[in-house]
Parts: sequence; C-alpha cells; structure tokens
Amino acid sequence: MKSALLFPLCAIAVAAQSQPTSPDPLLQALLSEVHQLRVAIERSNTIGPRIQLTVERIKIQQSAVNRIADQLELVRRDLESRQGAVSRTAEDIRSGETMLTQASDPVMQRQLEAQIRELKSTLQMHQTQIEALRTHEADLSGRLHSEQSTLDGLNDKLDQMERSLSQ
Repeated sequence: MKSALLFPLCAIAVAAQSQPTSPDPLLQALLSEVHQLRVAIERSNTIGPRIQLTVERIKIQQSAVNRIADQLELVRRDLESRQGAVSRTAEDIRSGETMLTQASDPVMQRQLEAQIRELKSTLQMHQTQIEALRTHEADLSGRLHSEQSTLDGLNDKLDQMERSLSQ
C-alpha cells in the first residue's frame, strides 16, 4: 500500500524535474501583466481615499480662507469709513474754531467751545477705533496669508497625487 502512494509522488517529482526550467515567454508576460495590474489596483486603493481626504481638507481650508477674506474686507471697509469720519470731524473742528474766532456773543462762544470739545472727543474716539481696526486688519491679513499657504500646500499635494496616478 505504501508503494502505491509512493509511486505517484515519485512520478510527479520526476515530471516536475523533467520540465524546462525557463517558463514560457507568453506565460511570463501574462504573469508580469497580472503583477502590474495588482500593483496598480493596490496603488489606486491606497491613493483614492487619500485624494478624497485631501479634497475634503481643501474644501474646509477654502472655506476658512473665504471667511477670513470676508472678515478682512469688512474691517477694511470699516477702516475706510472711520477714516472718512475722522476727516469730516477734523473739518467740523476747523469750521467751529473759525466760527469761534468770529463769534462776539459770549453765549455763542461757550456753545461753540462745547461743540469743539465734543468734536475733539469724537475725533479721539475715531482715532482709537482706527488704531484697533488697523491692528485687527494686520492680524487678519497674517491669518489669511497663513491659511492661504496651507491651502496652496494642500493643492500641491493633490497635484502630486494626480501626477502619481497618471504615471
């Protein structure tokens, strides 16, 4: 019984040794193509989720850039408006001082002096607000630059992934 099992095993071993050691070129080409296909599928399976993740991060980053850019635009408009108010208030002060020099009535002079003091207080308030707005503008401008750099980096990363897929 042992020889019945041993004989087929020996026959298979002899047949395996008698086959040529160099495989068929067609079979080799097919195996190579299957290997390349497997590598491409593995790369696709790993890079696909990375691309999706990067695209989502780009969307989030673009939203942050847009939000900061909108805030910066509002601050700049407010700054421009405040600067216009400073100019108008300074003109009102000059006008009041001119009227004060021409006024001969003591009651009118006191009213003009009170008005001028109020205008100077308003002018000081506007200038303080302008300083705060300029500080805020500089902060937003720096944040916008930083967020835009991050967005540019993400776009570069996505471009690299696209080039990797095209290869």
